[in-house]
Amino acid sequence: MAAAPIAARVFPDRYAERALGDTLRRSGMTVDEVANALDAARADGQGMFNVADAMGNAGQRMLSTAARTPHNERQAVIEGLQSRQIGQGERLASFLAEGFNAPDTAAQRAARLTTERATAANANYGAARNSAGVVDPTNAIAAADDFLSPGATRLMNPGNNIADDSIEAAVRRARSYLTDGNSVLTDFNASLRAKQELDAMIEGARPAAQRQLIPVRNALDNALEQASPNYAAARNAFRQQSRSIDAVEAGTNAASPRVRSADSVPAFQGMSPEEQAAFRAGYVDPYITKIESTSMSPTTNKARGLITPKTGEEFPAFAAPGRGDQMGNRIAREQRMFETSNAALGGSKTADNLADAAELNRFDPGVMSALMNGKPISALLAGAKGVLNEASGTPPRVVEQLARALMESDPAAARAVLQGGQNRVTSSDELRARIISTLLGTGAAGAGRIAAP
Repeated sequence: MAAAPIAARVFPDRYAERALGDTLRRSGMTVDEVANALDAARADGQGMFNVADAMGNAGQRMLSTAARTPHNERQAVIEGLQSRQIGQGERLASFLAEGFNAPDTAAQRAARLTTERATAANANYGAARNSAGVVDPTNAIAAADDFLSPGATRLMNPGNNIADDSIEAAVRRARSYLTDGNSVLTDFNASLRAKQELDAMIEGARPAAQRQLIPVRNALDNALEQASPNYAAARNAFRQQSRSIDAVEAGTNAASPRVRSADSVPAFQGMSPEEQAAFRAGYVDPYITKIESTSMSPTTNKARGLITPKTGEEFPAFAAPGRGDQMGNRIAREQRMFETSNAALGGSKTADNLADAAELNRFDPGVMSALMNGKPISALLAGAKGVLNEASGTPPRVVEQLARALMESDPAAARAVLQGGQNRVTSSDELRARIISTLLGTGAAGAGRIAAP
């Protein structure tokens, strides 16, 4: 039997430290960098982020060995990795809601903003009514007549009954809200209702009709503003709140893969702070909905859909002020943790099956008897056991300690165990250097004596 496996069984601490130190070296990180990574993860609400995660591929490969080799910590490693992966979706949904400052859904935000608009409008327009005087709609009527008079064939040819086209009919209807040809609307409340009717007509009309209705509506709006000093404030507040409500839908549309970042980011940047807040709620809602509707299986990676060229441009641009970097770090850690779990538990189950069989080999006399009788299947299992344990130089007690170290998530504890591993590697390197130096010196002295005359 090789000397290293025997020594590893006698001094498991030393071999575990050496293996951990070698892994740290391969990762290219320092003890402080790993501990700081765990500190940052804990501060971001990801206290399950561990040493293997922080060390990247090197740590993941070593943890994969620990998860596939029989030892007392193996079940704890597997269950720990599976448990944290099942909770990935809940964490990501929370991180997105916080990163975009959107604790509510898009529908809830739109409903709340609509209610707030109605409440504010009642108060603001009430103040406008109380301070209102007589409304003069002359300019609004003139705006309608400017279009109708040239096209009003019945006025020029009283004898014909040619009907209005749809645009003429719309403008004539708008004019009828203001005058019947004899009397003119001057009451503020009635004029305000007429203006609201015009708003609804414009919203539902075709572009050609809108172009003729808008001047009429705008002229009436100016007349209302002249009649009440509080009207402009009420109108402007209503418009701003309406734009915020519309921004919720704009945000939802921007999350679609069909909408380019080159279009949505500039549009967002041109919005007011209130509109941007509403946009965020609409934007993040589809992402959270998708995460929450995806399977909770430990083999499902919900972070992957959040790491695309589109989100790479939009998440930092749309995130709530001061929260983009933290959100990006959190998503990146979730991706790293999935990679660790996948490296340890994913892929082919051959290694797992062999590890389980190797465990049985210790206790099943029938398997051992089959091996002695030369049966090939049992011989394969026994050979697998040798590969997984003795021949690799990592007997169970060493792997157990490695598993505990790699799964460590406490920064202080990780710092201590990693420092031990680094010290062990440094001592081994120094000893090796002294031995090589001695051997080289001895060889050089011998060569000198042979060469002497």
